[in-house]
Amino acid sequence: MKSLTGKQSKIYEFIVEWQTAKGYPPTQAEIREHFGFGSLNAVRSHLALIEKKSFIRLDHKKARGIQLASIPKPIIRQQENSIPLLGNIAAGVPIWAEQNFEGYLPISPVLFGGSELFALRVMGDSMTGAGIRNGDIAVIQRQDFVENGEIAAVLIEQEATLKRVYLSSDSLVLKADNPGFGDLKYTSGKSDAIRILGRYQGIVRTMNRWSCS
Repeated sequence: MKSLTGKQSKIYEFIVEWQTAKGYPPTQAEIREHFGFGSLNAVRSHLALIEKKSFIRLDHKKARGIQLASIPKPIIRQQENSIPLLGNIAAGVPIWAEQNFEGYLPISPVLFGGSELFALRVMGDSMTGAGIRNGDIAVIQRQDFVENGEIAAVLIEQEATLKRVYLSSDSLVLKADNPGFGDLKYTSGKSDAIRILGRYQGIVRTMNRWSCS
C-alpha cells in the first residue's frame, strides 16, 4: 500500500472522523465544503488517488459512496480489563452497523483470546444454531480474513452482518446457522464490495446478568 501525500492524508482523516462520528461517510460536496475546494472535480481527483493507494473504495452510483478499505485502528480502543462496544450487527437481514463508541464491557480480553477485540450487539436470529441469540453481544477479533466455516463479522457495502464465511475461487457464501434463513451468495465480481471486519470469538449474554460464552 503506497503512502498518502499530506493533502490526501488530511482528506482520508476527515473521512475516517466523519464515518466514526456519524456512522456513514461524507459526500463529495461535504468534503469540498470542509476543505474549500473550488469544484467537485478537485475532490474526485483526490479521492481517485486515495482509492488507487487502496485506502478507500468508491461507488460512483451512490451519493455516500466512499467506503473505508479497513476499520480505522483509532476506533479499536481496547483497554487492559475491558473491551470496547461499538454498536449493532445483524444476525438476520444485514443492517447498518453503527460504529459509534458506546462504552466498555467490563470483561478482560484474555477471556476471549487476545488483542484488538471489539464488541457488537447482535440483532436477529439467523445464528441461533451457533448459540448466538438476538440481544447477545458478540466479541470480535479484528482481522481481515477467516478460515472457511468460521463465523465472522462481515461488512457488505455499508451494512454489517454476522455469518459463517465460505470462500472459493469464484464465489463468497455467507451462511446462517438457522434453517429459516437463506444463504447470501456473491460471485467473484461482486465480492469486492465485501470485507471481513473480524473473527467471532464468543458472546456476552445480556439477559438478567452478565455471562460469557
